[in-house]
Formats: sequence, C-alpha cells, structure tokens
Amino acid sequence: MSSVQQRWKLIVDFVRKQEVSDISLYGGNITARLDGRIVRLSEEGALGKGDIQELISDLLSLGGRMIDPGRPTGFVDFTVTLFAKRFRVNVARARGELFASLRPLPDGPFPAPAIGLTPQLLQRIAGLPHGLVLVTGPTGSGKTTTIATLIEMINQSRQVKVITIEDPIEFEFQAKQAEIIQREIGLDSPSYHACLRESLRQNPDVIVVGEIRDGETAIVALQAAETGHLVIGSLHADSVVESISRYLLLGPPERSAEMRYVLARTMRVILNQRLAGMYTPISQEFTYANESMVAVWTHSKDAPQVRGF
Repeated sequence: MSSVQQRWKLIVDFVRKQEVSDISLYGGNITARLDGRIVRLSEEGALGKGDIQELISDLLSLGGRMIDPGRPTGFVDFTVTLFAKRFRVNVARARGELFASLRPLPDGPFPAPAIGLTPQLLQRIAGLPHGLVLVTGPTGSGKTTTIATLIEMINQSRQVKVITIEDPIEFEFQAKQAEIIQREIGLDSPSYHACLRESLRQNPDVIVVGEIRDGETAIVALQAAETGHLVIGSLHADSVVESISRYLLLGPPERSAEMRYVLARTMRVILNQRLAGMYTPISQEFTYANESMVAVWTHSKDAPQVRGF
C-alpha cells in the first residue's frame, strides 16, 4: 500500500468512527468538521504542501477529472469511492494552489423514520402522478438524502421511468420496479436546464432535479410538472413560505405572473428541513398544496400570505 493510500485509509477510518460531516485538504493540513467544529487530523508539520497536492491529484485521478494548470481559476465537482466509502468532492484553487473539500455520503438511502418522516407521508409523496415537489432547507440539511429516500421508495413501488439530474451523482440506485437513469452535470450534460430540457424528450414519468438554482431551470421544471411529469427538486430556503418566494424570484420579472400561475397549478408538496446533527432532523415543515393556496398564489404577489393554510 502506497503512502497516499495509507493516508486515505486513516482518513476513511476516522470518518467511519466519528460523525464527520466534511473533510478539507489545504496547504499542509487535513481538517474535519466534527459536531460543527473544525478539528485538525494532521499534526503540525507532519505533512507538507506537496503531500496534500499528492492526495488531491489522487482524488482527481480517481474521479477522472482534471483542472487545467494553465488556467488560474476553475473548480470541479465529482464523487469518489475510497476504501468502500463514497465522498462528494469539490476541488478548486486558493492562492494559486489546489484545495479539496470532501463530504462523506451515507451508504444508502435511509428508511423513512431515520430521516424524520413517516412511511405514510413518503408513500403519499412518492405516489403522486404529476406535479412539483420541493425539498428545501439550508446547505447541509439533508435535502439530497431525503430526495434519495423518495427515489428509492418510487423504485420499490412503481413501474415508472425516473431520470435524475445531479451535480454530482451522490447515491447510486439499483433498478427494482422502476427504471432509473442517472445523469451527471459536466459529464452527461452541460447544465441543469439543458439536461432538464433533454429529459422531456426521453419519456420520463419522474424527473429529479438535484438543485433548482437558476431561472431557466425553475421555468423548465414548472413546464415539466405542467405537462404531466412528477418533478422532485431541491431549493435553498429557510421555510416553506420562503421556498415559494425564492422559487418565484429565480425567474425574470416579466414572467413572474406566469410563474405564479403555473406554480399554483402544479405545486403538490413543499418540505423544509433542518438538522441537529449528522442525519438527525431537528425540525421539519411540510405543506400540501390545496385550492386555497392556488387562489392565493395565482392572484397575489405576496407568497407569505400562504402562511396559515
């Protein structure tokens, strides 16, 4: 075993034993986020910058990615498996040198109780024939894990075609009842909105959008939901009410009235969540769309009026 592999094994062993949410490689240091705090995994002076760059180069090689040394800027997102543990990886530059951020991924989608949702609620969402489902919350709140649990429930119970659009692919699914096609931004398509448009020509029943973060993606997702697809997506927002406002603000002002109307017609569920610790929900809020909400969203510019329904 090479020195690089030995270092990765030590890191993975630490991740498996502790509730580590993130690993960072920069300069001559390896750090981890443990219970919200940054702690050093390498002793002062034990590693040099060359050792860290060697580890990062190994990550890039394993992920089949590269950063052009002739360009001073740029980053890549991908996933790798190190000693049977999968990580989401971001590699970028800081002061001209590469640094890496790794997030350990759960070994598989969790059962409903483990993510703080009842099986009945998840079955109701997973059984929706069409419409828009949003899973929202701050960064690191477990949105991807919740969506993966929904996908697996669909996989186990419905004979449908599911296309996921991810950046990068985090959970890998084995087809059961459903056909699941997983596409990765940067490898299979250049952007979320381009991949989403392509998916509409690929006969899906369910489309999963890893992150709705620009106006074009938001608009195409609404079009997909309106034309009979079940669209499941994630969005950064602190509450159900803010989720509506944030979604509408993604689009151009001249299309706001149209977006409110289509959102009112297609919205089915908004789930907002936060975590107390690793994969442990501290609070969750969800709202089912109903006719009262439709009236409010269609005729009012003030999404907060939905509070109380």
